[in-house]
Amino acid sequence: MTYVSKNLTSKVIKLFHGEGETLAKIRGDQDKAIQAVLDAMTLACDKPKAEFMKGNAKTNKAREQVKEMFDAIVSPTCSKASAAQYQTAFWIAFEKGIAFQRDLVNKKSDDKKDATPKAGKVISTTRVELDKTLSKALGQARALGLLEFAATMLDHCIESLDGFKETVLDK
Repeated sequence: MTYVSKNLTSKVIKLFHGEGETLAKIRGDQDKAIQAVLDAMTLACDKPKAEFMKGNAKTNKAREQVKEMFDAIVSPTCSKASAAQYQTAFWIAFEKGIAFQRDLVNKKSDDKKDATPKAGKVISTTRVELDKTLSKALGQARALGLLEFAATMLDHCIESLDGFKETVLDK
């Protein structure tokens, strides 16, 4: 026995599937419009970008106009935090001369200084020091509850490093 017609349920399903496509199109149109503003701002830039961008919305007319635009998009479907993030992404795109993307704020910088790990300098070391460092890393992994990781790491140390013995670290 059927309680609800297949026609009715298929319409609901179709509308929900269409929502994603519609939302993607709307966001694409929004991003194109923001890009048009970005392009206009780039054309209006009549001095070095650092000087053009200097200040904030109270002291810089260009920043004020962009802030007003993004403040005005706050609505039930766009939070104040999202609008602020888009505004920041706008200025990142402007400064770098790249296309607007909503998530530019979350992307890592391509600067070489950011690409280098910050684990500390190793000028010279010994095998004993290496064993101590690996033992410390094993202890940290265990403290974080990463027991399988620690076990795998310990197995690798024993297999790869002749005479590796986990050292007991002073607390």
